[in-house]
Amino acid sequence: MNRIAAAIIGGYLFASCGGALLSALNGPGSDAMLGGALLGLALYAPAIIWAFATRSARRAWAGLLGASFSLAVLTAVAGAAGAAA
Repeated sequence: MNRIAAAIIGGYLFASCGGALLSALNGPGSDAMLGGALLGLALYAPAIIWAFATRSARRAWAGLLGASFSLAVLTAVAGAAGAAA
């Protein structure tokens, strides 16, 4: 059950952080939002597969949360750099 939660919740978090990063890098506009949404869809399936391929649910949570945190930090940096420019 914990691995299923990691796949659904952690995978969604990872996919949304990846989509937000692409949107922040492309700047404002609907094209950036559409690209971010499409990237999020493309990242969600491999995240779910990875959650079930790991040895334990703890590794699945750690990997997905760690990658999501890294993408969130990169999104914040890209957003700050875009606002300063």
